Amino acid sequence: MRGLRLALLPLLALLPAAVRAQPAPDPSAAPVACGARAARYAAAKGLSLWVARRGTMTFENPLRPLSPEVLQVLQVTIRNKPATAYGPDLDSLRRGASPAALEAQYGAPVKWSGELEGLPASLRILADDGAAVLAQLRFEACGDAPKVAEPRKPAPPRKPAPKPKEGAPAEATRTPSGRALPQGALPEGALAPGPRP
Repeated sequence: MRGLRLALLPLLALLPAAVRAQPAPDPSAAPVACGARAARYAAAKGLSLWVARRGTMTFENPLRPLSPEVLQVLQVTIRNKPATAYGPDLDSLRRGASPAALEAQYGAPVKWSGELEGLPASLRILADDGAAVLAQLRFEACGDAPKVAEPRKPAPPRKPAPKPKEGAPAEATRTPSGRALPQGALPEGALAPGPRP
């Protein structure tokens, strides 16, 4: 047995240092699986968000028409407002608007998965240019996401001004107070379009 160990020592020296000295896997870096529940992530500065759904979006890039682009999309809730975090993978996400706005921006639907599986132990939210990290959030727990604030309903369109009845004076013959000028107050043809003498 001792001879075998001595014979293996020269072989171990040939292995790269990275292979010989691998650290033990970190249990907190294991993929997060919350099933049908949401995942809560928080940063050191008090920022927190809930990941409610995970999906993918496939769209055509006009610069590369033969290879469609695929984005990873997370539907998140921040301060009771819907938003998204999206990117080519879950390690380089960018912040986005609501899922509907993201779909309208890229012209493709998000295909949501049924369960929340395979999330990373920490989320990095990058700036739009990808140069700076805006937030580093760590997974805290699975739970129920807070209710999302209802978006405001748009104001109903204004009704058009009523059309004047036949025989009623035209708008041009009304005074600023809304009263009609008496008939004959203006000479005939004074309101006719065209050059005036």
